[in-house]
Amino acid sequence: MPLDPQFHRVVAMYKQMPALGELPIDLIRNAPKPVNPDPTPVDDVHERTIEGPGGELQLRIYRPGNAEALPLLLFMHGGGFVLGDLESHDEIARRITAHSGCVTVSVDYRLAPEHPYPAAVDDCFAALKWAASHAGELGADASRVVVIGDSAGANLAAVTALRARDEHGPEIAGQVLIYPTADLTAPMQPAPDGEFYILSPDTRKFFNDAYLTDPSQARLPTVSPLLADSLANLPPVLLITAEYDPLCEQGEALAARYAESDVETVQTRYAGAIHGFATFPVPMRDEAVSQIADWLKSRYGQPGST
Repeated sequence: MPLDPQFHRVVAMYKQMPALGELPIDLIRNAPKPVNPDPTPVDDVHERTIEGPGGELQLRIYRPGNAEALPLLLFMHGGGFVLGDLESHDEIARRITAHSGCVTVSVDYRLAPEHPYPAAVDDCFAALKWAASHAGELGADASRVVVIGDSAGANLAAVTALRARDEHGPEIAGQVLIYPTADLTAPMQPAPDGEFYILSPDTRKFFNDAYLTDPSQARLPTVSPLLADSLANLPPVLLITAEYDPLCEQGEALAARYAESDVETVQTRYAGAIHGFATFPVPMRDEAVSQIADWLKSRYGQPGST
């Protein structure tokens, strides 16, 4: 189907923005961001600092109520490993928390190029270990920890699951990967109409050059999970792709490899959607949030369930 009209305004806005690399990264990060006039209500939202591999690591914790033994989501934001923070993904974290009934821990991992690979990977794994060991304190169940992220954050979620498998814990019960960056060696694929929306080969090069200190690192499984020797013995996956996303093909290749490895896999392509749609104020975002919440509830239950 053609590009969905709900994305026309977003695409037009991005076309007016300077290309990455034309402005200093600090200027891009500190540019005024749209104010969310009506954030999704969550019973309790607070921040705390833990000791991370590179110093203090900031987390934002969302609790949907006073119930105990809730499933626990470890959320990793997107932004090409260079952009994004707790604020940029606050609304999607709120929505998923409110609709799923899970406790969500959002990770403010270190960004490149100041902190190249493996800083983000190490921060996310440290956050997993902290969240699993403090689940009771958070009112959550350490046996129902799910890693979740979008774009580069989905890459980090998949990599965190690989590390937990290979390093024998902490236990992860599931993965939610939203239009993941699965293979940093793969060329960007244009949309069905031949266009590049939101991402392009130039943006891929910009992000890769910032994140990696050596191009050969792109082949490491902790950088490109699609290239891991084995994806067996990993937790169930919900993997979402967008038809007009240059990452669509590699995301679906990752889903196919999970399924071939006997990992329980649900993969959904959102027709007519662009990269990043789950963070844009459009109806398709709500569809994706509902799907994620329904999948989480069907697999990991409600408060106090096992």
